[in-house]
Amino acid sequence: MFRKPRTPQSGPTLEQPIRASGPHLASLLADELAAPGDGPLYLRISDGLKLLVDRGDVSLGTALPAERSLANELSVSRSTVVAAYDRLKQDGWLVSRLGSGTWVRRPDAAPARVDAVATGRLFLSGDAQIRGEGRASSGPRSVLPSDGIDLSVAALPATGTVRDVLTDLRGPGFDDLLAHHGYLPQGLAELRGAVARRMADRGIPATADEIVITTGAHQALSLIARQTIQPGDSVIVESPTFPGALDVVRRFGARALPLPVDDQGARTELLEDLVLRSGARLLYLSPDFHNPTGSVLPLARRQEVARIAARTGMIVIEDQTLADVDLDGVGLPPSIAALAPGATVMTIGSTAKLFWAGLRTGWVRVPPDWTLRMLATKTVADLGTPLLDQLLSVRLLERTDEVLRERRLELIPRRDTLTAAVRAQLPDWTFTVPRGGLSLWTHLPSGNAEEFADRALEAGVAIAPGPSLSVDDGNRRSVRMAFVQPEERLITAVGRLVDVWRTYEPVPPRSSARLLI
Repeated sequence: MFRKPRTPQSGPTLEQPIRASGPHLASLLADELAAPGDGPLYLRISDGLKLLVDRGDVSLGTALPAERSLANELSVSRSTVVAAYDRLKQDGWLVSRLGSGTWVRRPDAAPARVDAVATGRLFLSGDAQIRGEGRASSGPRSVLPSDGIDLSVAALPATGTVRDVLTDLRGPGFDDLLAHHGYLPQGLAELRGAVARRMADRGIPATADEIVITTGAHQALSLIARQTIQPGDSVIVESPTFPGALDVVRRFGARALPLPVDDQGARTELLEDLVLRSGARLLYLSPDFHNPTGSVLPLARRQEVARIAARTGMIVIEDQTLADVDLDGVGLPPSIAALAPGATVMTIGSTAKLFWAGLRTGWVRVPPDWTLRMLATKTVADLGTPLLDQLLSVRLLERTDEVLRERRLELIPRRDTLTAAVRAQLPDWTFTVPRGGLSLWTHLPSGNAEEFADRALEAGVAIAPGPSLSVDDGNRRSVRMAFVQPEERLITAVGRLVDVWRTYEPVPPRSSARLLI
């Protein structure tokens, strides 16, 4: 089996942390320190840093600026920052070593969980609802009761057009397809051509021969991982991210390194340093309506990824599975693959998000010299994606614009209903309204997202806590809520969350005035 040559690397170590600059860290601390509060300033700085780690704004393994540098940016004495760092070291949040600086850990940090069950758990409630099952009368709750509302799974049922196409599937080419033996590991030529044309529309010079059809985008990720990952390798992954990507990385024995995400997507200014320090040869990105934050990576950041990939030889997995769910019609910047013709960029997509989650058809576009390797790996996996699914996908891709109109009529009111309800009834929760995608990424003013999600589940609402979507169990004050349910159920769900929050969060959040020291 082909594997790219690499220098053996372990996971994130003292020699390869993300480095936080003094100005950037000071800007993150400013709102927290500006709010009225009691106690010495060094304690407020240390508490502010803990909050930034909890929220995922500062990732585990981040190297902090020197005390003097941060003190200058905050306009405080160096002794104040020294005292704050010392307090965090005593509490187990920071570690220092002579010559290596000071970096972030968490007192309860544990080895990365190899827990593919975590992803599967997100889908148990939906499966139970299909079967009409509810919660057992005793024991811990693992699925929603029959009256529960699931906001944890960002997946949709079929639209009217999907039903129509499925009903009318028999037509030109149908009998010829049934006359075929059914083994087409690379995929139906008609579908590969349709996918190549879609990619060409985004500036990717793809041909049908460079497309491999997969059984969902998740399989596309697995096929790439099998070709590129060896046990012990480091893989850079956005944090937060699609939990299936974390499962795949860990399944192949690699160590996921977190690339922090802000409201514009992956923070690419940290990427090159992270690549050079870790020796990572693989990067997973979701630049289009990022799951879970909904952000769109700006052109300048895409160009930076392309430049780094071309310079370092890093392989980029560009996940475009949500690119079609453009609710506001603002359009997207060029694909990273279009910006990096000399780099190795694997572009994956799927029918699951726009058309129907039950249609498990995906694809990956690979450089020409990778096609045979990917095809061989696909053959070992399953000999080929079901042909009837592929034929249905061909017909649906021809009607993408029509289905998108249906989805906008369905999803925009649901998104707006959810955001309006949260804004009105949970005003201290913060979020950015996504322009596309299927979910709302929301930040709690305090508390622990996993604890809150457990209590919400007891009240009959399933939400996805930030740590389950994070490389390092970060984002502990963030939750993902999908807006795929009808409006009335979203309103009911928020009402239940309000009731839980009233008992869970007794301390009012602080104001967001700017820092004046």
